[in-house]
Amino acid sequence: MKYQMNFTTSLDDVTRFTSAEDLRQFYKEHGCDGLEVMPLAYSTKEAPEAYQEADACPLIQPDMVTGVHCCCLQDWMGQNCEELIAHYRKDLDYASRMGAEYVVFHVVQVDGEESFTYQRKHTNREVIDAATAFINELLDGQDYHFWFLMENLWWPGLTFENQEDTQALLTQVHYEKKGFMLDTGHYLHTNLDLRDQEEAVACLHRMLDNHKDMIPYIKGIHLQQSLTGDYVKQWLAAAPHELPEDPTESFRVVYEHIFQLDRHEPFTAAGVKGLVKRIDPLYVTYEYITRSREELAEYLERGRLENI
Repeated sequence: MKYQMNFTTSLDDVTRFTSAEDLRQFYKEHGCDGLEVMPLAYSTKEAPEAYQEADACPLIQPDMVTGVHCCCLQDWMGQNCEELIAHYRKDLDYASRMGAEYVVFHVVQVDGEESFTYQRKHTNREVIDAATAFINELLDGQDYHFWFLMENLWWPGLTFENQEDTQALLTQVHYEKKGFMLDTGHYLHTNLDLRDQEEAVACLHRMLDNHKDMIPYIKGIHLQQSLTGDYVKQWLAAAPHELPEDPTESFRVVYEHIFQLDRHEPFTAAGVKGLVKRIDPLYVTYEYITRSREELAEYLERGRLENI
């Protein structure tokens, strides 16, 4: 089992570290073997507008990268297929150059309006069927060697709420080294009544009970928790919510809402160790949203399995 911390090539993350060695020493100090990298546009504090390819980031060396998280598009159904393939091939080729052992791909379809109103426009199976067709178009005939791990969200797509849907996704994808990246916090958003982390662990075990045949395919875990059911209930009670007409303002308010909902905080319940042991994945990534290097260090220590 390998342990990673999530890292992006964005300005917010890269300015926390002074060198590749500084970054390497940091994640090792906090119990990680490497990084799960999201290759966003790279820029520097001196030239924040001079966006370059992620490869230009001097902090990241190939031997540091265990996994690559694709820059996933949430609202993609109906978009140009060739453009979508070019978008994802860029990340997959980056993963190949870095020697990544796995990549992460969201199986989801949600637009800004849906995320704001919770009025779904597609069923889980509709999204899964469309996603598998696209994944096969993306991967068939390619000479990739990494695991292709499909991640759950709580929007239409892979949610782990229904074993038949999960099985359909796995069966329809042609790629041989396929599996799942279980995001524990994302799954918790499917149950708005959870009150504490102990209930969250029990909820995840019930999901595993219903997916016993799928457990061997859970090759990775994004280990985090986000218990925001009360926030969602209050949000829904205050409906209707309307998006601003200005696209920039609309993007801002949607992401403010999402960050209130999906908090990515340490999962520290005593039962977390047993949960991870039951799944026995190849990879555990401590995936957090933090505001500083100091907060990231605090989260990594709190959520570190050996400290629970």
